[in-house]
Amino acid sequence: MKEAARDAVSVLRERLRDFIQAQEPAAQGIEVGNLAPLTAGNTRNAWSFDASWTEHGKSHSLGCVMLRKAEAGQLETPLIPEFEVIRALGKTGVPIPRAYWIDPEGKWLERPAFILERVAGTSDFPALMRPEGAEISRGVAEHLVEVAAQLHTADWKALGLDFLPATSVETAAAQQVEYWESLFRRHRLEPHPAMVGAFIWLKEHQPVADRITVVHGDFRYGNLLYEGKRINALLDWEMVHLGDPVEDLTWAYRALWTPAGVMSLEEFAERYTKASGIPVHPDNLLFYRLFNEMKHAIISLTGAKSFHDGRTRNIVIADRAATVTSYLIQFYDWLPEVTRGKAS
Repeated sequence: MKEAARDAVSVLRERLRDFIQAQEPAAQGIEVGNLAPLTAGNTRNAWSFDASWTEHGKSHSLGCVMLRKAEAGQLETPLIPEFEVIRALGKTGVPIPRAYWIDPEGKWLERPAFILERVAGTSDFPALMRPEGAEISRGVAEHLVEVAAQLHTADWKALGLDFLPATSVETAAAQQVEYWESLFRRHRLEPHPAMVGAFIWLKEHQPVADRITVVHGDFRYGNLLYEGKRINALLDWEMVHLGDPVEDLTWAYRALWTPAGVMSLEEFAERYTKASGIPVHPDNLLFYRLFNEMKHAIISLTGAKSFHDGRTRNIVIADRAATVTSYLIQFYDWLPEVTRGKAS
């Protein structure tokens, strides 16, 4: 078994060397070292490695992370938009890894993959949730406000990100509801009348966005690299889209990873508005808190369906459907009393 694993790493090292050669045709003596898996994620498998070569007499050395598409999982999104967004945002103040190369079809690296700069820091969000980590967590939360403001004020048109699906302040909420409801219908394994009721409420209460921005889509503790109280990089852009920036703020405050123990959502929103100039309206805040419970429920259903259909052997997502009930309970607990009858 260990022999097979070593052989697989050797094959991948050769694939990486050939791929880099194709991207950098003038490079000579390409070496790929310290190749090792970082995570076996549900959507991307991450590998760390060092790459070095000489070109026109000059030495080059890069610390790299390869994100390679998993066989199937909780999200099934294309790599090209994600890579292009990362590359474009590298021109802004948003802390983000540098984008190096992409193999969109998996011609070189067996499965679709792209390679980014390896950034220092840890993504250990459970450490930020513990009482003894409160001081660092508070600092990270304060920096997260700044990062949200930087991202949401980036001029996405000037950055060339208008290849992302178009939306407007009037239709942003509706488009997200429609998209996630389509995934719900495709991936549910059994009837879910409570979720149907939730979607009815969301369709009847869609707010108007203050403005359209780049929305990360998975903006939270756990998807960032931090050192001390500072964020070095925002990671995992699979769900990036154009929409209402409030979606990101409320996702950051979901119960699984919320920084509420060190900074309330109200304080976060106030600091965010001061930093970005973007107001956070109560109706938008409530809507996206409710919407995000359904969004995460559908991510879980997608993972369970992938395992059920035999498209992945990842045991971690086999029972993801069991989490849906807790998200539905949260949805209906937050639902305004006056509207509950319509959604039940």
